[in-house]
Amino acid sequence: MPNRSLPRRFRLLFAPLHSSQRYYQNYSVVEKLDLSRMSIYAQLKEAVAFAKGDVLDLGSGIGYVTNFLGARGLDRNAEAVALARKKFPKTRFDVGSFQDMVKKGRRFKAVVCVNVLEHLEDEVREALFEALPRLLKPGGRFIIVYDNMYHPLQVLSGLIHPGMLLTDPTHVYCWTPARFRHLLDQRLDVLAERPGNILSRFLPWTDQFGTARLYLTRPLKKS
Repeated sequence: MPNRSLPRRFRLLFAPLHSSQRYYQNYSVVEKLDLSRMSIYAQLKEAVAFAKGDVLDLGSGIGYVTNFLGARGLDRNAEAVALARKKFPKTRFDVGSFQDMVKKGRRFKAVVCVNVLEHLEDEVREALFEALPRLLKPGGRFIIVYDNMYHPLQVLSGLIHPGMLLTDPTHVYCWTPARFRHLLDQRLDVLAERPGNILSRFLPWTDQFGTARLYLTRPLKKS
């Protein structure tokens, strides 16, 4: 059943500020940055190094993380994939879902989700967790990046860009970091949790703040 909680209904009020064109423009600055200098992305690249390019970026959007990781992008939004292909013609992007990959028998050493799970309804998120053993190769890892939306710098960023973060109407959930970790612990084996910075535009010392978290996980072993 779709989430129709009061916070969700509040976020939907910002839908007029969330056209695709406006939403993607908010990432235009990020695309031009050296992501290796933003600690959360540097840690993400290090976390997928073992996979040697056999990486699926699930929910790849306009593709700047996919390109940075040397991964393969997958997104259900055809408009986003078209933009990604235009911006990064040497990187592969597909329109589709994780279910499509499972049906094709396609497996990866690493699957990455950068700020994706908060966009999923409960049943879709649960289906993804259930599908992981068929989406990952033996020894594969599921790596998640999740914004700390309640960090003061993230709140400030959301105020500067209405319709983002806590007011993003496409966010089904805006979990606290503790609630998000509890959610993961119920369905995944969390091997490591690492804070890092996902912002870059405020001040040079912004990088010292944990405005996001990276979770290195694998599917729970069935008893």
